[in-house]
Amino acid sequence: MYEQASSQRKLQPSATCGSQYLGSKFPSFQVSKFPSFNLLFFFTCLFLALPFANAQDAVRVGLGYLPDVQFAPFYAAAVEGYYAEEGLEVEFQHGFVTELYPLLAQGQLDFVVGDAEDVIALRAADEAATPFTYIMAMYQRVPSALFALGEGELNLTDLAGKTVGMPGLFGSSYTSLQAVLAAAGLSEADIEIEEIGFTQLEAVLSGRVDMAMGFINNEPLLLQNQGQDVAVLVAGDYSPSVGNGVITTDELIAESPELAARFVRASQRGLALVLSDPELAFAAAEVYVDTLSEDRLEILLTSSQLYTSAATKAGGLGAFDPDSFAGTLSLLQASERVETELEAEAFYSLEFIDSTIKTD
Repeated sequence: MYEQASSQRKLQPSATCGSQYLGSKFPSFQVSKFPSFNLLFFFTCLFLALPFANAQDAVRVGLGYLPDVQFAPFYAAAVEGYYAEEGLEVEFQHGFVTELYPLLAQGQLDFVVGDAEDVIALRAADEAATPFTYIMAMYQRVPSALFALGEGELNLTDLAGKTVGMPGLFGSSYTSLQAVLAAAGLSEADIEIEEIGFTQLEAVLSGRVDMAMGFINNEPLLLQNQGQDVAVLVAGDYSPSVGNGVITTDELIAESPELAARFVRASQRGLALVLSDPELAFAAAEVYVDTLSEDRLEILLTSSQLYTSAATKAGGLGAFDPDSFAGTLSLLQASERVETELEAEAFYSLEFIDSTIKTD
């Protein structure tokens, strides 16, 4: 599949004036007795070769949500020319991951920015249908957070007997809740879970639930901007999982490893730009996100705090701790949400990370 796609991605130089790209050897030709003809022929070949010297590989990237500032590292890599410098022409497709993963499996997308936990769940369920591999971390930990109206912080001792709003009993939000309950010595029977979809903000404001599982870089900031006091418990501190990152297929890795390396390297530079110049990265996001208000810069700054860890300090931005996959797999197996004989190493690869791309 990818072999065929790769042949369509890059234009090939015409053999009319020789078989070499410009910048390698100039096309060979017989010297004419007429110098002016030689010059005309030479510059004709030069003109024809130029477009192929700059040919780029088309890459299709699914971003797992609506256009939003959280994807600023990828927007910035495109706007600032990092992908182009790697010979890539990137096309973004936004959508919910449930819509994007089938396209990735079918080869209609090359990469998806999604949840590390999804890779475990999907590959464990059907490795042949969804042979996905996680290859770069955007977030070093999940951004999940329990939040409620009130001053101070939420504590583990505040959970018992409370009504907790959840998008649903799935995904990293649910895993984070299970990890928090385990840390508190509680079970789901000790709280009341109400499935509220993605209406966490409204559910908390209306008093429908005592608290809700949202994201540290979203609902708490929005409430604070409305003048509300917000108490937060950072669930990512208890969850073993690494956060959202770049996901691809085994097939692309096997057939186009250089493509994966180039995409990851440019995306790492996007992460670095957000950290070094968040205002410039925010401006890049404005190219892709309509009506991006200035208060969203705070969301980007909060999100960027999730980019770094001991793993990135040692291995470069986008690197991650392999133990996070082992811990997440164990938690999912213990809660009987995943049944598999695959080892944690089957779900990720660190081979494409450029360890030289770091922050100070």
